[in-house]
Amino acid sequence: MSRRSLLFMPGNNPGMLTSGDVLGADTVILDLEDAVSLDEKDAARILVREALDFLKFTHSEVAVRVNPLDSPYWLQDLETVIPSLPDAIVIPKASVESVTAMSEVIERIKSENGLVKDISLLLIIETAMGLVDIRNVAASSPQIKALLLGAEDLSSDLGIKRTKGNKEIEYARFVVATTAKAFRMDAIDTPYTDIDDVEGLAMDTAFAKSIGFTGRLAINPRQVETILEVFSPTEEEIEEAQAILSEAADAKARGLGVFSYRGKMVDLPVIKRAENLLESARKWGLVR
Repeated sequence: MSRRSLLFMPGNNPGMLTSGDVLGADTVILDLEDAVSLDEKDAARILVREALDFLKFTHSEVAVRVNPLDSPYWLQDLETVIPSLPDAIVIPKASVESVTAMSEVIERIKSENGLVKDISLLLIIETAMGLVDIRNVAASSPQIKALLLGAEDLSSDLGIKRTKGNKEIEYARFVVATTAKAFRMDAIDTPYTDIDDVEGLAMDTAFAKSIGFTGRLAINPRQVETILEVFSPTEEEIEEAQAILSEAADAKARGLGVFSYRGKMVDLPVIKRAENLLESARKWGLVR
């Protein structure tokens, strides 16, 4: 599953829900938490369930963000949407306790309804405790497929104010990206909140990619294209990877484990990186 761009869509907005599959995001997240006011929670649940039942999401993974464990809403969220089999559940304020509790409920509902489809878990790390306990959180269920950074709630929990340069959350970004890599999960960066600053989004997303993130949350459809561009390999990167693998095959035939390409040493990690890049490019239809 490719998760370069993950777009939040308010669960109480039928207009957005009906257009979710054509907006280009790899994953659409039907949101029952922050985007929905308290007096609309019940109606949003029904709307999201109907979207899962009747809309065709053929181009995007469809996930549902439920309310957190410390709210009175999460159980009814799961009981309403799980029978309609979303591809994934997004757990906010992720902790070992929340993953364990929600996983048990998901499996119970599946069993009661005779459902066998695996439902992935995407965890938002957005509390100080979640960050310091992140290794245990990441290991708490085999269904966890991605760690997502939620910098707004994390900043609030830390009592700090984010600036546009995001220096305040650099530590959290490194921790989330590194932990996701260690557990072979997708590493998804926090949303860029200025939806009109396309250049800033591109630059900040490029930094996120450089430290190990593999995708990013979007809060507006206009952000999707930029995020996809940053996390997709360029033609030049594809050509270089192909050339490296060609040279590697020649070197192997000559009994060489290390060789030089354009003045730089190429060893096994470089070859592996080229293989991974081409595998991703094929998956996204960028190369045959």
